[in-house]
Amino acid sequence: PVGTGLGLFVYYLRIRRQVVIKNLTVAFGSEYNKKQLHSLAKDVFKNVACVFVEFLYMSFIPPEKITDFADIEGLEILEEAKKEDKGVVLASGHFGNWELMSAVLCASGYPFYVYAGQQKNQLVDDIINGIRTRFGQITISKSKTAPFEMLRALKAKNILGMAGDLNVPHDNLFVDFFSKKAAVGQGLATYALRCQTPLIFIWNVRTGPLKYSIHIERLEYQTTGNSKKDVQDVTQMYIGALEDRIRMYPDRYLWLNRRWKTRPADDKSENLYG
Repeated sequence: PVGTGLGLFVYYLRIRRQVVIKNLTVAFGSEYNKKQLHSLAKDVFKNVACVFVEFLYMSFIPPEKITDFADIEGLEILEEAKKEDKGVVLASGHFGNWELMSAVLCASGYPFYVYAGQQKNQLVDDIINGIRTRFGQITISKSKTAPFEMLRALKAKNILGMAGDLNVPHDNLFVDFFSKKAAVGQGLATYALRCQTPLIFIWNVRTGPLKYSIHIERLEYQTTGNSKKDVQDVTQMYIGALEDRIRMYPDRYLWLNRRWKTRPADDKSENLYG
């Protein structure tokens, strides 16, 4: 109830509301009318607020109790991937409660490194990382040394978690996301291909108040010898898997990001976000 009320409050304050509606229009405009899109936008804000409240509450949950808040389907897939002794790239996205999902996985005996953007406010950044590390997650913050730290983690046969689904303005890699080109980072696919690690896709969905169902599946990729094409194909595979889950639960995605802001050089259309 607290999260739902907070979400509606932010929606009516119009904070990022137009961004969310623009994104939903791109993704579902051919399926939903205007009234339905606005109703879906409200649900998006309610979900984001619930995730925020749940994340704050995680600071009070004993690490050994966090697994009570989620069931995991497919854990044996991750275990088999680990046994290959090549490290594992764990692909996720800003869908469901990705923070609680990470904590549950770590507490279930699978601690992992994760690349995370750094917050502008250092105090906020410390609080967020403090909650993460309580459950065994090892954060690699955005820095010049981050690529080397991630590569070192994989070469040491660890699990490396990455969420490569937000707009990236500088990598110039574009994939289809809801039939529109979207800029993504190349890191996730690049590290998996370079180290020839298993690529595991993990997602979650809320099944009740502070209760989630986590799903793990393996994405099988092939290499052609053309590194540029391979990175493109692997990235598209991951983004396609994420899109499939978003279509199932469209309100559970973090639509507050200006997902289609960066455009390909040959796209002369006007800025979607004004």
